Amino acid sequence: MNKLKQTLALLSFATLYLVHAQPAQAAGLARTWDLTMESFANEVTDFTLTEYNATPAPAPAPAPKRHTKKKRSSSTKDEGKCSRHHRSHSRRTAGGSGFSYERMEVAESIPSLIKTIIDHGQELLGLRYRTSGVAKWPLDCSGFVSYICSLEGIKTPRSSGSMSLYTDHISDPQPGDLLFFKGRNRGASRVGHVAMVISNENGDIKMIHSSNSRGIVIESLQQSAYFSSRYLGAGRLPEVKEHWDKISSTAPASLN
Repeated sequence: MNKLKQTLALLSFATLYLVHAQPAQAAGLARTWDLTMESFANEVTDFTLTEYNATPAPAPAPAPKRHTKKKRSSSTKDEGKCSRHHRSHSRRTAGGSGFSYERMEVAESIPSLIKTIIDHGQELLGLRYRTSGVAKWPLDCSGFVSYICSLEGIKTPRSSGSMSLYTDHISDPQPGDLLFFKGRNRGASRVGHVAMVISNENGDIKMIHSSNSRGIVIESLQQSAYFSSRYLGAGRLPEVKEHWDKISSTAPASLN
């Protein structure tokens, strides 16, 4: 830049001198003028190229974003299903007089198969009535009993009425035996509800069942006015009977 200023100053001086100089001197100055102009042209060219090279090229404009609809992955779908199942499996935790959602200890003297079936049932404590997604069918009263038995290879009928016909009627129900009740209509004589015995201590029977109002719960038969007033009797599954027969000293007598 300084060199360019010097050249311009020289040009101005030369122009003034030519105007006032003699012809001979003017001819010499003309040659000097030509050289000066050539030098000035080179200076301007160099300066312009320098300025051009020093200025960076503008960045290209970003390409517009393409909005595409992403497909939902199978894992996301599975997570969605799991979340829906989790909501349907929401558990109740509060208890009350005569019923509980807490696990009970099962007597060591009962057959191991029966203990295992009861354990399966206690793992589901707190699930709501007719919970779906656990078994292939909703966990209503008979669906709950049928499901926990099926985990040990025992196939039972799917209705409480059919279960009562399938079992051997007994007078002193023990853990693993089934209890049968009338349905909501207390005046009817047919079976409408089923539960499984967890313990029987001197006639105080604790049962586990899927209740319409409380979900899967442990309840005292004697402390429930609703169920004690609808109680029809007890039955033993044939597959369970043979295990009790091996412990004949503790097996209750059959009504048959």
